[in-house]
Amino acid sequence: MAKIIQLCATKQEIVKRLALCFPSWAYRLEGRDMDYTLTFSDMREEDELLAEELFQEEAYGNGELTLAETLVDLLDYEGLNIALAESCTGGLASALIISVPGASNVFYEGIVAYSNNSKIDRLAVEVETLRDSGAVSQETAIEMANGLLASNIALAVSITGVAGPQGGTNEKPVGLVYIAAVSEQHTDIHKNIFDGDRNSIRRQAANMALFYAVQHIKNHF
Repeated sequence: MAKIIQLCATKQEIVKRLALCFPSWAYRLEGRDMDYTLTFSDMREEDELLAEELFQEEAYGNGELTLAETLVDLLDYEGLNIALAESCTGGLASALIISVPGASNVFYEGIVAYSNNSKIDRLAVEVETLRDSGAVSQETAIEMANGLLASNIALAVSITGVAGPQGGTNEKPVGLVYIAAVSEQHTDIHKNIFDGDRNSIRRQAANMALFYAVQHIKNHF
């Protein structure tokens, strides 16, 4: 029987892991920018369990819902809402959520805080944080998310990074993106380094932000 696993991971990592662990398995891999659908044909039941275990940390679905639909469905099921603060992604993550019918039940707001002044004025990021750690840092990402939290916000997600092609340094290369998922229950901060051109990096960051939001809900609510 066919087995479908939807993954938030790089294509290289998926292919490498399959070649290392189960080189004889036949599969089809479709997608891009950290969002892939992995399909196995004629898989035995015992192998299905092995496949699930192999990708248990990266999997988000079985082919029935997109990543954004998975997040909206989970938020709605848990009775939660979400707000996003985006810098380098420029609203892409918010747009993915809003594209889902019924998103109005769970999506509170999305803020594109691109400049440092916007991060200060709209999200209460400390001037000292930007001066000492920089706009692309885990400290700034956490403060951006915390700036969204209010009594009526259950989960806040922030994204800040270097999308390129200019602006990278040895310490903070192009592709470096910090994503924070913050609730009253917990603060998660994720450091990512994505490959690709500017738009690909932005799409990868947006997809990962949605995936981290899904993981945060599953782990902390």
